[in-house]
Amino acid sequence: MRRLNDIACVFRIQLAGMRDEAGPFLLAAIVFPSAMYLFANAVGGEAGAGDAARFRFLAGSIVFSLSLTSITWLGYLMLENRFTGRLKLFATLPLAPSSYVFGFLVFALAQGALSTATLLLVGRAFGVAVKPSLLPLALVVVLTILCLCGLGVVVAARARSFTEGSLMTDALGAGLVFLAPVYYGPEMMPVAMRAVSRWLPTTFAASAVETTLRGGSDVSVEVLALALTAALTLAAGFKLMKWRED
Repeated sequence: MRRLNDIACVFRIQLAGMRDEAGPFLLAAIVFPSAMYLFANAVGGEAGAGDAARFRFLAGSIVFSLSLTSITWLGYLMLENRFTGRLKLFATLPLAPSSYVFGFLVFALAQGALSTATLLLVGRAFGVAVKPSLLPLALVVVLTILCLCGLGVVVAARARSFTEGSLMTDALGAGLVFLAPVYYGPEMMPVAMRAVSRWLPTTFAASAVETTLRGGSDVSVEVLALALTAALTLAAGFKLMKWRED
């Protein structure tokens, strides 16, 4: 019970901070992904794309939102805690490092649920006839958030300065989407890049999200890949995180 209370306290601290910084969160979680959907749909429309492309673009925008919030936004918050001295305050409390990280993960899951639900409504408003399989979609979103948060924790733990860490989380949050066949098919990529991009977590996430948005539930391969990635990245993040700076 004490561990759960510690996790809840970290979650509430981050939630209180988000109230004061709602603007950047809305940009990363909703505005930018919605704009990317409109841009991709406009370009795809000129190329004669139909409903199939709209599902791909909406799935890509949902993954884009999860990547920006889980890596860029939460990574920034962890970097801010680390390099402004807030982490030292957490470390002086009777608080385990795992409670600190799990508090962030719960916060990330809440953000992901909010952004995904909002983008589904945006998709309906833009004419995408989504009939999602809710349970498979929820599982895919949770695993995507966990593996991307793990990457954010690794960056926040290893960055040598706040500036370096911010640049890395910005690049990683957007790069994992733009370097994966999320808004376009893999056949449009160079062969060498295609071989690498197929193993990116955002590739598995986008494929699974698109399937569930169409009402399908056969995402076992993607779920397994995301679960393994989440386990690896979170384990690495826990191991590398400096609870007390040298």
